[in-house]
Amino acid sequence: MGAVVGIDLGTTNTVVACVRNGRVHVLADEKGNRLLPSVVSFHPSGDVLVGYAAKTRRLVDAKNTVASIKRLIGRPWDSDEIRLARSRFAFELREGPGQGSLVVCRGEAYTLPEISAFVLKRVRQIAEAALGETVDKAVITVPAHFNELQRASTKVAGRVAGLEVLRILNEPTAAALAYGFGSTKNERVAVYDYGGGTFDCSLLELSGNLYEVLATAGDTFLGGDDIDSAIAEQMCGAFLQQHRYDPRVDPQAFERLRAAAETIKIDLSANMQAQLELAEVAYGVGGAPLGMTFGMTQADLDAIAEPFVQRTLQVTQDSLNIAQLSPSAFDCVVLVGGSTRMPIVRRRVEAFFGSPPMDRVNPDEVVAIGAAIQAAALAEGARRSIPPPPIPGAPRPPTEPPRAGASTLNDPDDVPTELFQRTIAAQPERKLPSLAPQRTTQPLPAPPVKRGTLRPPPTAMTPPHGVVPLQAVRAVMDQVAQQQAEQEAHEPPASKRDDSMTKANTLPGAQHVDPSLTKGTLPSMKAFPPPKVTSAPTPFPSFANVGPLPTEDISRIVPDAMSISRQSPRAAGMPGLQPGIMPVYPDRRADPGPDRGPGATTLTAHPREDAFVLPVGDPRAQPNWQPRVAPVLVDVTPRALVVEVVGGFSDTVIPRNATIPCEHTRVFATGRDMQTTVHIRIAQGEAPRFAQNTYLGELELSGLRPAARGDVTLSVTFELDADGSLQVQAVDASTGRQARATMRLIAVAQTEEEIEEMIERSRSVSVTGG
Repeated sequence: MGAVVGIDLGTTNTVVACVRNGRVHVLADEKGNRLLPSVVSFHPSGDVLVGYAAKTRRLVDAKNTVASIKRLIGRPWDSDEIRLARSRFAFELREGPGQGSLVVCRGEAYTLPEISAFVLKRVRQIAEAALGETVDKAVITVPAHFNELQRASTKVAGRVAGLEVLRILNEPTAAALAYGFGSTKNERVAVYDYGGGTFDCSLLELSGNLYEVLATAGDTFLGGDDIDSAIAEQMCGAFLQQHRYDPRVDPQAFERLRAAAETIKIDLSANMQAQLELAEVAYGVGGAPLGMTFGMTQADLDAIAEPFVQRTLQVTQDSLNIAQLSPSAFDCVVLVGGSTRMPIVRRRVEAFFGSPPMDRVNPDEVVAIGAAIQAAALAEGARRSIPPPPIPGAPRPPTEPPRAGASTLNDPDDVPTELFQRTIAAQPERKLPSLAPQRTTQPLPAPPVKRGTLRPPPTAMTPPHGVVPLQAVRAVMDQVAQQQAEQEAHEPPASKRDDSMTKANTLPGAQHVDPSLTKGTLPSMKAFPPPKVTSAPTPFPSFANVGPLPTEDISRIVPDAMSISRQSPRAAGMPGLQPGIMPVYPDRRADPGPDRGPGATTLTAHPREDAFVLPVGDPRAQPNWQPRVAPVLVDVTPRALVVEVVGGFSDTVIPRNATIPCEHTRVFATGRDMQTTVHIRIAQGEAPRFAQNTYLGELELSGLRPAARGDVTLSVTFELDADGSLQVQAVDASTGRQARATMRLIAVAQTEEEIEEMIERSRSVSVTGG
């Protein structure tokens, strides 16, 4: 089985990270670059250049160089964004089948997922060279406000690149996971994600290993690219005034100014003024080169960026309105994305929330780090779900038919637990009703055990996809907290001071919760086992005012930060992935390190971080780490799912900000006699008129029994899974017979034949970093 990675597929840059031997690595290419420009250039030799080499080619061959494709992926040909791109970009766009868009370079037409797949293939090459093994699985992040078309297109891009996409993860959620994983604090966090092409603001509540998204809002066509274009427009005006030549009529000349505009923006993020000498921007009469000198101050940049930053704050206010919270209700603001490096962004965000944003995380890499943590948890869950080979001669356990409506993939009994876990001192077994009342078998209560001893864990844990019903989690947490309080009330004071490390890493057994104890609408119970909840370890000390720690001093800190079991047979020298490790963010300095694999960036402990790990090879780093509980991610859908009804109006099936995964059912009836097929138009948005929403496509329900009009009623279930992707099932309400439900999305390759054709063409193309 190959390695699994986390990928932040960005508009401007792409980053890949991986969990190895108890650490998070941001993987670098052969030249030590951790950021890969998301630029694809089709070279005359037939090779496809990706990254810095492609970015350089953009200055001389803009017509055959594609950038910022993430802003266009999954958008129909007649959308406003595609129209704007056709007038702005130098490469050619052409209408494709199914209202999709095609990029035409050197006489060949490519779908937008194919262009993204070239970037992912290069990322895969970098990861395989750095890790020294095959990479075939990934968690890929997308903006939280991406719709179904954009998510589906991103999945197609992953498949074309030869990757099994384990999950599509929202970028702000990934950033919050990287920020808070391993922390014991309960806090509200606002993630302000301002990247090159998109903006998102997600509000989360962090409680131990639970990450609950309270609300999210975004704009998928708002980013640093817009500021670059605005600066380039000013440069065009200055060039026209000086040479009486408008670079906007020459796509190649305008691309050179756009590249120069990005350079000036980056310089002004660290300096008060910047000046560039631009040679051969265009060519005049007789082929004479035309150049210019252009300078700006930080105040000039602020004036250009102000309207765009104001738009981000309006979106931020929208998310606050959804959550019904004020800016002062948040403990921390996390900045994500390269555009947050601009001083005006930091000032405006600080003024909006009333406190300075957190700046200890690398805004370019934090999303990939969170994706890698989630990828490691999913890979470990999948690995443990493989049953061990049967012992010859051993009796086989009795088989039991699956419960009605249960998903065999995510059945509670199919999900493994941690191999070992510590338990609290002898306590009575609390018998709570099960989430699966259909089962007749009941687990026997575990015998009392002494503090610090090991026992096999209960059968229920966080599922591999890391999503459980939130109400059930909180109910179990309340029960555990009450149980621990009762225990400590009867415990002698001396024992409370004894063996503090063991107490910090105590884990109570998982309990089942009756759904009747919870309030509100729960996601479908069929796919999720009861959660396992652990007690929080001792809070990690803050290092905000402490200098760098020598290696020998870290040993006395790390035991308080992670669960350690000296007796765990699993940890006896086993190499490879350690799920649930605590993240360490990379220091801005390059540190090759003796243990670094080719192309891997060693992550050093930054003095301002609140999490530390030991380097590979250190005897204290292995074999003593005990697997931690996987993160529990509770996300929401950013847009409502609606269907078209009579009169062109919208009927909301799944409301905006609904917790996912979730499902809702609607009943439809045939409208004419002997009708055997029903078509339902689906969109995303909140507008009352269907046409004002983002049209997704058409659902076809076929194979219906011929009958009089209205006699056939169909119960259609719309489900948003953990990726935020749409699944549909339909049943004849009268007969119980399942109908064929075919969802045809626009602007997305749907059939296996179309995807296989893209995969075959991708295999025939050589992708290189130059």
